[in-house]
Amino acid sequence: MVAILAEPDRLAADLPAATPISLDTLIQEVADEAAGWVRELRVTIGRASALCGLKESQIRYFEELGALQPATTTGRAGASRLYGIADLRRLRVLALLAADYRAAEAAEMVRRHADAIDHDPLIALSTAIAQERSAVADGFFLARIVSQIIAAIQAEIDRRVESVAGTRPLPDTCRPPQVLGLIYPGTRVFDGPLPPPAEVEACAAALRDHPAGALIALCRPPVAVDPLSWAPELHRSTGSDSQTLLFYSPESRPIADLRDAAFQAYVPAGAPEQGLLVALSAPPSDTTLDPDSLAPGRALLLDRLLQLAHAIFQDFRRAAHGRSYYRYRSDGFPLDLTRQSYGDMLALIVAAIFPGDDAGMAALLVPDGLDQPRSLAILAHHHYDDEGDLLARAKIALEGRGQGLCGRAYVSREPYVSLHVDLDGQKVRYAPEEGSRVALAVPLAATWGISPFGVLYLASRSPGQTLDSAAIYSALVIGDILSELLGRWWLTRLRRQQDARLHGQMPAMLAWLDSLDAHGPGFARGVQAVVDRWAAVKDAPDPADLDATLALTVIDINHYREMIQARSNEPFPLYAQQHVTAAVSRVLGPDADCYWFGNDHALLVLHGCDSAQATVIVRRVVDQVAVSPVQRPGRSGTSDLITVIGAIRAMSYRSLRDLACGDAGTLRQQIALVIDLLRTRAGHPETLAPGDPIILVR
Repeated sequence: MVAILAEPDRLAADLPAATPISLDTLIQEVADEAAGWVRELRVTIGRASALCGLKESQIRYFEELGALQPATTTGRAGASRLYGIADLRRLRVLALLAADYRAAEAAEMVRRHADAIDHDPLIALSTAIAQERSAVADGFFLARIVSQIIAAIQAEIDRRVESVAGTRPLPDTCRPPQVLGLIYPGTRVFDGPLPPPAEVEACAAALRDHPAGALIALCRPPVAVDPLSWAPELHRSTGSDSQTLLFYSPESRPIADLRDAAFQAYVPAGAPEQGLLVALSAPPSDTTLDPDSLAPGRALLLDRLLQLAHAIFQDFRRAAHGRSYYRYRSDGFPLDLTRQSYGDMLALIVAAIFPGDDAGMAALLVPDGLDQPRSLAILAHHHYDDEGDLLARAKIALEGRGQGLCGRAYVSREPYVSLHVDLDGQKVRYAPEEGSRVALAVPLAATWGISPFGVLYLASRSPGQTLDSAAIYSALVIGDILSELLGRWWLTRLRRQQDARLHGQMPAMLAWLDSLDAHGPGFARGVQAVVDRWAAVKDAPDPADLDATLALTVIDINHYREMIQARSNEPFPLYAQQHVTAAVSRVLGPDADCYWFGNDHALLVLHGCDSAQATVIVRRVVDQVAVSPVQRPGRSGTSDLITVIGAIRAMSYRSLRDLACGDAGTLRQQIALVIDLLRTRAGHPETLAPGDPIILVR
């Protein structure tokens, strides 16, 4: 075997040209044979003594007591003894028993339990199932957590590159480094939160070449060139094609994929045992992954994800203890792999529905999105290999009742069948091109009311083929299984889109989260802005400064729950607040501050404005919001018109000074009460009494 590995070219040259040799096949064949060698190997008494911790004289004595029966070199008395794996197991047990039992007692115990000692311990079925369940659940959760860590780090790297580039487009040679993967040792490998580059490089090289017991994640981004020659729109409309592969093994297997990677370390503050290594396609040009240099909130997110991953990884290790193979969980389903696997599946389904029919065909069609889908395209097929043009242009419209069998089945969520395609006119879309005689479309729908995940289409070109009720019912049952598989495919791809939004829009989302509570951080910043203006003029010697006015304005989005939250699938409906903020910026300039609070309320502090001036400004903002449609994210590209109402309260700085009584804390409380009152009046304008100093602008 060594000669084969060392000189494969010479060996291949010695063989006949018609006998190609595959080194991988030979290695696997030898590995399979080696699994059986372990019980045939024998060692001498000296080696047995060193392995088991017994003196040679003790081993001979236990042999006399009948605790073991080693083989001999010749089979005759007095010949040298050779000890196999079963003998070594017994000797090690005897060595452990020797501390508490006399030799005769230990030998008797070994004789009584020889069968159990000689073989691997039997695991109860319930225990094996529990271990497997734990490993599967933990592996799934770990893959999802690791993919989030990769996405967060990639978003941070992209942010840094964009902050340096500004508005200038990046040349291809300056693209941000891509995260190729992670190595998570699960133990402490660095002493401090900022290990020097040389230490990181040495640690990465050691773990890359000997990753025994480490968790390995490889990131597979979507390829730059679309490999699909048909239905390219499907590739663009159904979400990210990236994936995360998770590997673990107690054995040391080098990671060739990361040979040329550049590594950085991220070590959470106060938890060095949770540090990890990040493999990048190129070294970043600025700083390392120092927690203090990350965007606000990013370090806290990474620390919490790593804390969760560390706890789960310990359980995962225990569940996978003693297994010599890699476990992996794929986070993401690339279209090319999905197409291949579903194509193989469709071939089996055709053989089951049309047994013995070589002219059977099948296609799996998916919508262009689950949010108001408008068309179906072919994701995978069987026996359409000669219809390349059809695969490239096949598109089933979903308007009205739906186009063809598949469109109708999708829209109505019911199966449609044609037993005589040639007599059914346009009932079967593309029937002339595919030459089908019978056809069936089964919607892959869930029972909980969302759009179907796709359609299973079955057809046959055979003139005598038919579809009886039993075959159709079988297709329904098979479609139920495909619905679950395709639902998971959709769920993963849609979640990856959500991941991109979560990590790419972190600053905006943090600000939105600050605005959820009526007295949250956004509210506190608005109150503080008023206090800061008061502090700047409270001791002014010129009375004119105290007579200057400012107007507090609360803008309330009308019917926010009905117009925004009820119509949006976004967990973070940022677009409504961003739409109002953009209107404020157009009126007051880009430096104007909107302090959002209570989810759908914004505070404007209009310095130098009295009631009349503030009314004019707020009316312009109200008009800007109303005349410009707000774009709702999603494949449907829906636009909405929303309106706002403004409540204004103008006051002088002299009034603020009187409210404060010289104390900023008192002023802060009084301003909070004023803003709360404005919010109440804006939300319930009918409560506005005649002569109320608050002005409403609609």
